[in-house]
Amino acid sequence: MAKNGRKIKTLVRPLAQVLKEAKRRTLIQSTASSLRLAGVNVSNKDVEQVVNLSILNSVFDTNIERILSQKQLAVWNYLQTVDSSTPREISEQTKVAYPTVRQTLDKLLRLKKVERIGLGRSTRYRKF
Repeated sequence: MAKNGRKIKTLVRPLAQVLKEAKRRTLIQSTASSLRLAGVNVSNKDVEQVVNLSILNSVFDTNIERILSQKQLAVWNYLQTVDSSTPREISEQTKVAYPTVRQTLDKLLRLKKVERIGLGRSTRYRKF
């Protein structure tokens, strides 16, 4: 009986993943079809990119405390209150060390939560 129980558990996990992927595919196809009916020229791949981005955003928003440290969270919260800011301004306003601010901005750039404006000393960052 124990062997059968293990087999069922090993089958249930992949089945759950298959169902999740099927649900995601159905969402993409139905959304693309609805947009085409509305006269919007869009491919399934375009809709898939939007769905993936929205999933990433929802994961980030629900798990922000797990993803960012307290100092990184202070930088993120400050960026939400201003239009744009330089790393030096962020460091002064949040009382977080300049290198930590730079690392946080790099992390937020990778997560596509902020965008870089300009280059060199005049570089500014703003929230998407």
